[in-house]
Amino acid sequence: MIETLGDALSPDSVGWKFARLKTLHELGVRVPALFCLTGAAFHRAVTPVAESIDALVRETDLDDWERVRATSARIAEIIAGVGLGPEVERALDHRLAADFPDGPLLAVRASVIGARGQGEDSAQNPFAGMSDSFLYVPPSGVKEAVLKCWASAFSPEGLLYRHRQKLPFSGLSVAVGVQQMVFGERSLVLFTCDPTSYARTTVISASWGIGEGVVQEKAPVDHYFVHSRTGDVKSVVARKTTMVTLDRERGYGTVESAVAGERVDLPVLSDEEARSLAALGRDIEKIFGEPQDIEATITEDGLVHVVQSRPVTIEADRHRIWSSANVSESFPNTTTPMTYSVARRFYWLLNYDYLRRSGVPESELHDLHETMTRLIGFLDNRLYHSINSFITMLSAVPMFDSVRRDWERLVAELDTFYHHTSDKPAGLRARGRRAVRLAAGWGRVVRGYHTLPRDFKNFQEQWSGLLREVRTGSTTTDHPLKLVADYRRTWATAGQLWGITLVNYQFMVLFHKATELAMDRWGVDEQETLFSQLLCGGRQLTGAEIALNAVRLAELVRADAGLHDLFLGEQPRPIWDRLEAGALPRTFTDQVHRHIERYGDRGIAELKLEKPNLRDTPWDLIRLVQQYAASDLTVADMEEVERTTRLAGEELLHDKLPRARLKRAVLLALFDRLRTTLYYREVGRYMRSELFGYSKQVIRALGVELHRRGVLGDPDDVFFLDLDELFGFVDGTGSTRDLAGLVAVRRRDLEQSKALQPLREFATGDVVTGSVPQREALSPAGTDPGLALRGLGSCPGKVRGYARVLSDPGLDGDFPADSILITRETDPGWLYLMLAAKGIVVERGSLLSHTAITGRKFGIPTIVGVPDATRKIPDGSLIEVDGGTGTVVILDEAPR
Repeated sequence: MIETLGDALSPDSVGWKFARLKTLHELGVRVPALFCLTGAAFHRAVTPVAESIDALVRETDLDDWERVRATSARIAEIIAGVGLGPEVERALDHRLAADFPDGPLLAVRASVIGARGQGEDSAQNPFAGMSDSFLYVPPSGVKEAVLKCWASAFSPEGLLYRHRQKLPFSGLSVAVGVQQMVFGERSLVLFTCDPTSYARTTVISASWGIGEGVVQEKAPVDHYFVHSRTGDVKSVVARKTTMVTLDRERGYGTVESAVAGERVDLPVLSDEEARSLAALGRDIEKIFGEPQDIEATITEDGLVHVVQSRPVTIEADRHRIWSSANVSESFPNTTTPMTYSVARRFYWLLNYDYLRRSGVPESELHDLHETMTRLIGFLDNRLYHSINSFITMLSAVPMFDSVRRDWERLVAELDTFYHHTSDKPAGLRARGRRAVRLAAGWGRVVRGYHTLPRDFKNFQEQWSGLLREVRTGSTTTDHPLKLVADYRRTWATAGQLWGITLVNYQFMVLFHKATELAMDRWGVDEQETLFSQLLCGGRQLTGAEIALNAVRLAELVRADAGLHDLFLGEQPRPIWDRLEAGALPRTFTDQVHRHIERYGDRGIAELKLEKPNLRDTPWDLIRLVQQYAASDLTVADMEEVERTTRLAGEELLHDKLPRARLKRAVLLALFDRLRTTLYYREVGRYMRSELFGYSKQVIRALGVELHRRGVLGDPDDVFFLDLDELFGFVDGTGSTRDLAGLVAVRRRDLEQSKALQPLREFATGDVVTGSVPQREALSPAGTDPGLALRGLGSCPGKVRGYARVLSDPGLDGDFPADSILITRETDPGWLYLMLAAKGIVVERGSLLSHTAITGRKFGIPTIVGVPDATRKIPDGSLIEVDGGTGTVVILDEAPR
């Protein structure tokens, strides 16, 4: 019935809250002493009245708030009436005397234990703020506090939460922790990831006094944001006039009191303390293997005492995580709908073929179809990876879990967001099937490595043959229907080839990881230097070969005095015209033509279809050669630099492992294999440029034809359509004939998007309204800045509605569906109104507060920390709330 930190404290007996505290205590984290009344103690006392409680809940209309409150009050009376029972009471008295003989003030906290792991502080349902805690409780008041903790499982908010989350009401129990009260001078809540975006930045809310001031929003708080990699600290320091602390007049309980004058504007934490707390948070996160929401208090001596740690609830279905990392390299800044539509199809074909080659069954490929067609998004005319879609898709590959973090770092180039998947526990049979698939998957990897050179060679040969075939004909004079048919056939064939490039990526990640692990194991430092040096040499990467070939052309120019003078004194376009007219040396002219024939799909932002490449503007090659010719750069010098760099790496490795010849040989072999995969990657990248270059030729030809027919005002307007719209117009399967109308709208969108500066990586729950986070929030167009209020955006989304300014949740009157709740602060008692609100704005609170958590949990656009919101926002006024930027705009002050 009662367990201490020395006992098992399993989640089934005492709930997740106290089980995690035991884990932290055992691993050296400072946790105040406690013992727990188990769920069995609750059952022993409450079983005689359990049927009465169940009947009350069954008979209650849980959508009627007043009836819910009445039922809750009646259940509390029943539990108080039944009492602890003699056996539980004796055990409690004994434990209090044994563990706390000096009679200190205590904290008494509840933890609901639900069926199938669905209890309080579980990963799936945290029940944030749904059960009660009582602080500064004298030993004589513990029994009453226990009964109130038991009753809090049936609080109005708890009943409503279970109803809305479709959780069972029967079968639950309540554990109660009795813990020594720590007299904290400062208190905090720490998230190991940003709860609004799931970024790995540590977010800390801190106040003077005890944690109730932070958690229940009873005191102003400072916010600290600690960057996960750099350790940089950004802070928002509030004016802290009140705090929550011990009621010294009574000698127990809490009271709100004034903060000493010298501390009102003083930061609660120093930057160094914030960094130290962030490190503690990362340690706790490693213990539990997922992002954590941690409550702690700091005593006068500077010691940190952790009183709670629970998982941050990450709901992938409610948020989309976007990243322009990696994809922005290929598609920088803004682009057009045509580029997006072609890129989206490429990502689909590429990954479909990769999964097929990885042994993913046809049935799973079918189920993943929608996911694979949405691997990238088009937000503010920019391309982003949909991390949700990528993780979902790649999780179908059996061995992906073992290299997932490396994939995020090396391929997706991510270092910010958590990508959480909450797989349901698998049964024995499912785990067996997974083990078989995993073994088969790794077997396929081994075979794939041995056949990679042959497979990649076949890929190059087949693609080169297909490209020669389609480019032999004319993309400027062929009939539009033939162009479309050839295009579709080419892409269908490419879709059966391109997966080998991702197979190669897979080996690149594996060899990189193996190299890092070996160097770590053998104590080799300066790894970044070694990687940069030892990856030199080997077969020349395609990108480097293209540059070297341009340098060779420059060397030809420098070797011919007349040609050299021409290149130094003339503009690129006239030089090209003379070359085309046959007025330049034949050897040089042939070399230029060969370069363009072989590398003509290279260009600035070459995958953006609206941008020209060398085939379109060959004089750009002349400009490049001019720059090289004006220098003393030579191919031999460039190759020598690479050679000496590689030798320097080998010497450094020898210095690191002077007596370990075998280890050096292993590392050099790993680097050799890694260089091979990098070579293949670069070959594949340029072949992708050829595919997009071919697509560009076909689409430009169709644009010219539609302009000739008067459908488009300019041939380049074609790039403001998407591929289905263009081909649909040509073959009659499109949904509109007004292509010029689409072009006009999209030109305007593109111009507006160019002025924006969106974040590189972000999460959003409301891209439908276009609320993509910006580096700097922009004032709404046409709005007087004097009518805008700002706070901390806590749940993304932009909504308009009518302000309902309230001072308490005891609503007198109606609450229309288009109401936006405006109040000073909330606690769980506001839950009913919060769920009914279109948006939420509060004066107090933090990113970690009940208001913010509830808003995120239920997808309600929410802003906290808006100074004087209840005074500045007129009741009944029309307002716009942007939970992404934290902006409230008063659109019309006239009450409705």
